[in-house]
Amino acid sequence: MYLNPAFTGLTYEHRFVANYRNQWPGVRKAYQTYMASYDYNLSDLNSGLGLNVMQDKAGTAGLTHTQVGLNYSYHFNISKFTEIRMGVNVNYNNKRIDFTKLRFNDQLVTGSSISNEASNYERLNYVDFAAGALLNSNEYWLGFSTKHLTQPNSSLIGDRVPLPLSLSLHGGYRYIIEQKSKNDIRRYLSPAINYRHEQRYDQLDVGVYYYHVPLNVGIWYRGLPLKRYAPTYTNMESIALLVGFDLTEDHLMVGYSYDITISKLGITNSWGSHEISLVYEIYKKRKRSRRVLVTCPKF
Repeated sequence: MYLNPAFTGLTYEHRFVANYRNQWPGVRKAYQTYMASYDYNLSDLNSGLGLNVMQDKAGTAGLTHTQVGLNYSYHFNISKFTEIRMGVNVNYNNKRIDFTKLRFNDQLVTGSSISNEASNYERLNYVDFAAGALLNSNEYWLGFSTKHLTQPNSSLIGDRVPLPLSLSLHGGYRYIIEQKSKNDIRRYLSPAINYRHEQRYDQLDVGVYYYHVPLNVGIWYRGLPLKRYAPTYTNMESIALLVGFDLTEDHLMVGYSYDITISKLGITNSWGSHEISLVYEIYKKRKRSRRVLVTCPKF
């Protein structure tokens, strides 16, 4: 849902998701992200509704970004097991930082406990919009999304700094090895990509999953090794290893990933990155039995 609002409601009925990411724990107070979401499939209306909450913390001064968003999606079938989905998102954002934990040049000169740099500081509140589309089937999926459609101001010190458009292209193919029915895929191999672009910055995630009920394992590469932002600055970030378990009887999916840092920061300095994901679904069996499910892509 955060990647593309068109994924909203791509479930049997109710779905609850929780994520936690600790990036570079070897760097003092680097990045920690918390996210929770809920979405519901309104199958009778070919629609999905969703709510997501995200908070990101970074740095010793506690730069904190909190986001609360609402999603809506609509879908229609172009064949029995292929659909087109479209989604929109509106979200409220709050950004803040603790300037008392920072030290500026004027404080070193005057010995003051408060810097003049902090005089223009104000908490930032703004509304943002996103949209996306998705072609989805049991064998393949291809999606596109764009964020910051209105390019809201992102400055904490009163300047005008519009958020640039952020674009994402994502997709994959699911090579089915074993299945009992169209709705019950037991084993498959799935390559996938996720390309992101914002101003002059690009990032490509490319990887492959192997799923064999109840186990899901994967490996990803993040970076664009042929692109350089400067002569000594290559675009190579990490290799991610993933493992997950689909506890079907409990309607629960559990996932863990570890990023091996391959940039100049290095694994010994960063200690990599850790992420934990939980997905819990609730549905009525009679409703599941009469609805055709298009399998949700896994990232």
